[in-house]
Amino acid sequence: MEIRTFDSDLLVPLRQLYLETRLATFVWLDCSGFTLTDFDRDTEGERIWVAMESGRVVGFLSVWEPANFIHHLYVCTDSLRTGIGTKLLDACKSTHTELSLKCLAQNQQAISFYKSSGFVIHSSEGSGLESYHLMQYSRDIKHSLCV
Repeated sequence: MEIRTFDSDLLVPLRQLYLETRLATFVWLDCSGFTLTDFDRDTEGERIWVAMESGRVVGFLSVWEPANFIHHLYVCTDSLRTGIGTKLLDACKSTHTELSLKCLAQNQQAISFYKSSGFVIHSSEGSGLESYHLMQYSRDIKHSLCV
């Protein structure tokens, strides 16, 4: 597997991945308004890392760098639990000592994944299906000296 930065030749498969994984993941939400071009709007101005396997896009992570905020991390449903998400996070962590993200409270799999990756829940906001956790990561100073 290869992690690379976004290039416009990856736009079509990234749009497809984003739509398909949101439809498969957010089963508790009304997804009828999701479209292929949501990817363009939802990642505008963000730095994007892309996971490629055998020439196929299998995941991506986008970060809004002015705030060190991970806006999206998606992996193809047929590639879950294969280390792709971890490798994408590692690529992002290699250039950011602190990161934050929002994770829907209903998305227990994602919350567990982020906790296992060093994120902690800082606060919880919203109510009902819109409730989310603000999670934060900070690279340990001792760890960064040993790397």
